[in-house]
Amino acid sequence: MQKRILSIILAPCLSLLSCNVMALNCGGDASQNIVSSNNYIFQILNYIDSPVDNIKKETRTAITKDDNNTPIVSTTHVIEYDQNGQITQSKYDFYFEQNKRVYSEYLHKTKLGWENIIEDAEDKTTSVIEFNADEQGRIIKSQQLKKALDFIFIETDNYQYDDNNCLISKNVKWKLKETDEKGKLTGVNQEGSSVHTFEYKDEQLAHVLYDFSNKTKSDTRFSYQYDDNKHLSTIYTTNLFGDKDKTEYITQFLSFNDKQDWLTASKIRKDQPNKHTDIVRELTYY
Repeated sequence: MQKRILSIILAPCLSLLSCNVMALNCGGDASQNIVSSNNYIFQILNYIDSPVDNIKKETRTAITKDDNNTPIVSTTHVIEYDQNGQITQSKYDFYFEQNKRVYSEYLHKTKLGWENIIEDAEDKTTSVIEFNADEQGRIIKSQQLKKALDFIFIETDNYQYDDNNCLISKNVKWKLKETDEKGKLTGVNQEGSSVHTFEYKDEQLAHVLYDFSNKTKSDTRFSYQYDDNKHLSTIYTTNLFGDKDKTEYITQFLSFNDKQDWLTASKIRKDQPNKHTDIVRELTYY
């Protein structure tokens, strides 16, 4: 059960290829920092986060293939933004072999903020996450309720910002309640907490440190490379769990349109060189 709890807490970071690929900014525009932080907090599975300028809607199609160029998994992702670049709606579908949908997310605006409905066919779980914003529009709290055949998982996250509205920390508290075959609570409960600390370099997210209540630690490091035209060309991501487990990812942006927005990208996980993901992005502007 302990291993299963870790997979619940760290999801979606245990996905096939990577956790979110971040280009989270912490710049001089406090209003834009709110937008960037909120889009990050949603933690949409395998989302490549990049600045949004005047984009109304985009559709991303990704296909992961093996050495023989045989498709393994595919995803479709439709995202809508307001004129500030804030995500207002997101529909993500993950397909495995023969177009069998095994995972989906539906994020949408509500009166109090946003709601994300997650269905995982393999784990046979359904989750609902409510995101609440303050008067400035910053997400300050989220609550998740996940139901499975043998447990109920509850998580509450609180978010803190600096004076420039840059996200600096996330405090997590969770509780898992086991249920019997009839869905009734057994009285066996587990609970824990974690603190996530965000550090920036050159106005971009560089390091996320995870400190868990069971005295384990994890961290994710990001570095960025630019081409001669000052396009963000590559994001390097390194995930460290404990002292031994290390996973590295490389995301490359391959083509851009005349508005300097990326149109195609590729992702690889260094310890799985026989797999690669190709992403195509279609954009509609205001």
